[in-house]
Amino acid sequence: MRTMLSTIVALVVLVCSGFAAEIKSTTKLTVIAPNASQLIEVTDADVLRLSHVYAGNFIGPEASEPDATLTRYTITFDIQTLDGVKTGAYAVQYCVNQPTGEGFLYLPGKGDSQYRRNISTILRDEQDGTWRRASDEWSAAIKPYLR
Repeated sequence: MRTMLSTIVALVVLVCSGFAAEIKSTTKLTVIAPNASQLIEVTDADVLRLSHVYAGNFIGPEASEPDATLTRYTITFDIQTLDGVKTGAYAVQYCVNQPTGEGFLYLPGKGDSQYRRNISTILRDEQDGTWRRASDEWSAAIKPYLR
């Protein structure tokens, strides 16, 4: 009886942990270029896997603000919730230094228009309001979508 109960508990935990990961997954990115007339939607599974808002693997170490002349894109993240897809659940500013290939992210902080949207999804106390290096893998994955 005890073995059967342990097996059932293990199965419930296994099923729920897989379900929870799916619920929090990123379902789409939208890239908004300055002065762009068209939004670029990213649905590639590999890019989305690297863009998991809760895991935050696309966010690297803190960085100085990059040169203001670099093109800054707004990237929004749609995430799966229990109630369906939450459109624009999270947003960052992204720019890339073309000569070096380094990507930079700005995570909106207090006073920024996107801050409330972001903290309704996840609060990053030590990161919100700062420039960060984007992970090299994420920068490479998002690069083809930048115009």
